[in-house]
Amino acid sequence: MFAKWKIIAALGLTAAGAVASGIAVLLQKLPPEEAAPAGDTKGKPKNLVTGSYSFISGFQDAATVEVCLDYDPEAFSFVVVEDEFLNYSSASHAAIVYGKDFNLQLEYAGYYSGEDFAAHKAALLEKYQTHGDFTCGDLTGIWVQDGDNILIHLPIPDDQHSYLLITVQKTSDYDDELTTLPDYAPLKGLLGTLRFFRH
Repeated sequence: MFAKWKIIAALGLTAAGAVASGIAVLLQKLPPEEAAPAGDTKGKPKNLVTGSYSFISGFQDAATVEVCLDYDPEAFSFVVVEDEFLNYSSASHAAIVYGKDFNLQLEYAGYYSGEDFAAHKAALLEKYQTHGDFTCGDLTGIWVQDGDNILIHLPIPDDQHSYLLITVQKTSDYDDELTTLPDYAPLKGLLGTLRFFRH
């Protein structure tokens, strides 16, 4: 009886081992989990946070314009300041973005009386020798070189009074020419998240 029990137990263990081996083989043959198509996430980090900068645009028909920008907090920091600007500004406050390769200052600026963005752009083309068109997302503006800065001028949708002025400064880690910054993918990607809201 004891011998029969040993045989049954041995057979049971063998069967259990075979089942386990079969499962292991099946698991090895299962197709690997499919990766998301490359275009789905567009290479954007999942932990983006939104920085917000607001200002009053206009006079009798004044409205609050809110500028939002998404950034990776592991690569950039965002702060709104009333002094200690990166570059001189006549605005009451500005948003500053600090990064490894470049720093940005975003501020509102008003058109001269009777001016619109087309007239503003024409004046910039006359004043600055080094310039180019700048496109990010649905926005199209102009960049100019002003000393050690790149100044990006972007129209604000549905705003006849103000435009967005972005000062770009390269850091010591950016080892290319200053004028290559407007085409630098991380900069264009960051500014491609710009959104405007009127309140």
